[in-house]
Order: sequence, then structure tokens, then C-alpha cells
Amino acid sequence: MKKNLYHTLKEYGESDYYPFHMPGHKRNPESGPLSEWYKCDITEIDGFDNLHQPEGILLKAQQRAAKIFGSEETYFLVNGSTAGILSAISAVAGRGKRLLVARNCHKAVYHAAFLNGLEPEYLYPDVIEAYGCPDGISALQVEKKLQEIIVREEINESELKNLVAGVVLTSPTYDGILSDVENIVKFVHQLGIPVILDQAHGAHFGFHPGFPESGVLQGADFVIQSVHKTLPAPTQTAILHCNGSLVNRERLRKYLGIYQTSSPSYLLMAGIDSCMDIMESQAGQRLSQLLEWRENFEKQTKGLRHIRVYPFARVGAKGNTMKWTSGSQEPGKLLLSVRGTGKTGKWLYDRLRENYHLQPEMCAADYVLLILSMMDTEEGFLRLQAALTELDAEIDVRVAADEKADEFEIYGMWKRNGCKDGQNVPKRIMPLKEAFMAPYEELLLNEAVGRAVSEFINLYPPGIPLLTPGECLDTECLNMIKKYYEKGYIVQGIHVKNCNNEIKINVVK
Repeated sequence: MKKNLYHTLKEYGESDYYPFHMPGHKRNPESGPLSEWYKCDITEIDGFDNLHQPEGILLKAQQRAAKIFGSEETYFLVNGSTAGILSAISAVAGRGKRLLVARNCHKAVYHAAFLNGLEPEYLYPDVIEAYGCPDGISALQVEKKLQEIIVREEINESELKNLVAGVVLTSPTYDGILSDVENIVKFVHQLGIPVILDQAHGAHFGFHPGFPESGVLQGADFVIQSVHKTLPAPTQTAILHCNGSLVNRERLRKYLGIYQTSSPSYLLMAGIDSCMDIMESQAGQRLSQLLEWRENFEKQTKGLRHIRVYPFARVGAKGNTMKWTSGSQEPGKLLLSVRGTGKTGKWLYDRLRENYHLQPEMCAADYVLLILSMMDTEEGFLRLQAALTELDAEIDVRVAADEKADEFEIYGMWKRNGCKDGQNVPKRIMPLKEAFMAPYEELLLNEAVGRAVSEFINLYPPGIPLLTPGECLDTECLNMIKKYYEKGYIVQGIHVKNCNNEIKINVVK
């Protein structure tokens, strides 16, 4: 077996070299409960390279990852996908002043826009009624938005690349929903505009025909993937792939040096490298087994009366090859719906966790989200199947019909009066960066209606903004924020004061 970074670190940790260098635990067994890990925890000493200027073992590790994923260049990220998103958007920011983004993108995209003075041009996804979650973005939506910019700014198509820095897509979304990445890439590349793909939840793509293709092979210029989300790697680890000639790679490297720590953890980098061992030799086999377990689970739960297990979209199946379209759901996400039963997603989430010790990823208004990976076990599926069978038998829809449970949409921002093309969404009063930097005051939520918020108001998870700096708090959004808080969801950016649970918010003075 070839020695990877972990084996080299382990070998060094077991040697007689005495550490007169950082970290301060000195690989001493008396350092605490994590002392076994400390044996492999070092700084940039001789023979172990430097992530910010790799020339040896780290360079080889990144080159191997690039080969495994089919990328021209791959960079290890120890500050998560957030560092990759910030670096990628910053690298293209010199090209223009606008950034096309799906409104349901992660907050890191908005932070990158703020830091670079870019004004977002929003693509509004529809809502998939069966799920209550945002749909994917189609090539037609991107084309319409760019045409809208041409008309509004009175420019020629050839001038778009000087105004639009890039198109940012999130595919798959937190819920596993895909956008039409391949056709969007083809279209915007003809205009000389790069595509940044936040594929944080899709690092497993491209390793089995039953899963979607990787964004790398679909032609995206920058692809950011969280290896820790769906692959066997430690929390906080991610990778960034770079391809094509539309992006400035030197600028990317400069920004990676800014957004990544100057003391990258060798434990995290070893985790990424060890993950590559599994991807290189076992990914296809493990993903095949996962699909088999999932499909069997779906068959066994088909008879449930009330709880619905949404099957992933087998669109255009032909042999072992899948045709994935915008709006398809990839097999790595499992949605369990209680819509129409009088129960809420939180009820199902709490019961699974408290009664059966099954910890879901997230709950929404009327569904629960579970993340699957190649490291799942058959036991996990069997336990989930047994739990759902018991819980399903508890639900009495006659009572539910009488009670008329108070249902609401966790993704209500895209449900607002059918805002298919972005109508009735928050009104922008001032530019994002200007609002974020402006003097502000704290007001009660009810008193802040009609004012521009001065910070990001995020629903977390998944970290999608309800409002961004400079947007107006209207009555409908106010009611949504109140509802989320009352239901126990985490809303970042609001301040809850005193025993009366008064909600306050910062607005521009």
C-alpha cells in the first residue's frame, strides 16, 4: 500500500524526533483526552510541505485528488466549503460588478458578494409542492435573467462579461435537488462568463452511474465540494476544483491564502488524503451497496399509511445510466414527509431522535431530511424502517383533520404569492455592502417594518438568508420570522431580549 499523508504523519509521530516547535501539546500523552491524535498533529516542519505553497507531499496529495475527480487542479480546504466559495467568488470579482446567484444559496455566497462589492442578481427557484422546498435552476431561467440585464442596462450581449462577474449555482441543494448545471455552463460559457458551482453536498457525484455527474465533468470553472458532508472525512474538510481558461488561477491562489488559516491542520489534511484512498478503490462498490439498501428501504416502507418516503427521481433511466434533470432529487438525500397528517416535521424529527435514537439532519415544516453516504450500514436502514412503521401507526388522520394543524412553509420566501419570477420578494432599498457598513439601530421587530435591515437574517440550517442587508422588512417576512422562532427554528440575525421573548432586529439608521 502506498503511504499517504496520514501514514507519513503516524510514522513521524512514532519516531524519536523531539518537538521543539508548535503545537504546544508537544505530542505528549499528558496533553489530554485527544493525545492519541496529537501524535499526528504537527506544523509545517521539514518533509511535510506547506499548504500555501505546496511543493512536496501536499502537492502530490492534491494532484492525486485532482486525478480521482477528473479536475485540472484541486486544492485542499481546511476552512470548509465556505473558504472555497469566498476564494472562488473573490477570484472572479475583478471581471464585473454583478453576480448571478440563486436566492436560496448559502450565506457564504452573500458574504463573498459583500466583501467584493458585488451586487447579487437573483434567480428565484420555484417550490416543489410535494416537498415544500426550492426547485433547481434551469438554463432558461439564467438566459431570461441575463436578457433582463441586457435590456435594463442597455448593453450588448458581448458586454455582459464585463458587467457580470459570474454565475453561482448550488447543486445539489441541501435537500438534494439538482439544477441544470451542464446546460447552464454551456450557455454562459458562450458569453465568456464563468460558473462557480457550490457542490458542497455532492462530493460523491460522478463515482457511480446511479448518481448524478460531478460538476467538474459538467464543465463548471470552480467546483467546491465538502468532503466531510457526504464522504468519509472529518468535519471542516473540503476541496476546490479549478478548470478551464475563463478564471484567473493565480488570483484564486492568492485568495485561498487569505481565507485559509496560515496554520492548516495536518490532521484535517490527512483526513482528506485518507478519504481519497477510499474514493480511489471503494467508491463505486460502496455507492452501489447504498443504492441497494435505499431501494429496499423504499419497497419496505411503501405500505405506510401516512408518513411518505419520497423516492429519489429515477428520470429517464436506461440500463445503468440515469438522466438527471433540473428538479431531480439525488439518492444521497432522504425526505420523510408528514404533510397533510396534522403532524409537523419537528414532531417526526423529535420522535426519531428521542424515542429511537435516530438523529436526522434537519426538520422542515412538514418533512424531515436525512443524509445518506457510502459509510451507512444496513442496520441504520432497518432501524429507521422499524421506527417509521411504529410512528405511522400512531397517526390518526381523522383527529388531524379536526385539529387542522398550523402548517407553514420553511421556504416561505419562495412561496410568497407564487413568486415564480421574483415578484413580491423583499424590496432592496440600498446596496448590500452600503447597508452592511452603515450606522444602525436596534428596533423591535414590529417597529422595523418598512426599514432596511443592516445584517443577514438567516434560517439555519441550511444558512439561507430570509433577508440580506439593504432589503426591506415587510409584514409578510416579519410574520415568517416570528413563526420560525415560535416553532423552535434557529433564525440568525435576530436578537431575543428579556423574559418576554421580544424579538429585535438591526436596521439602517
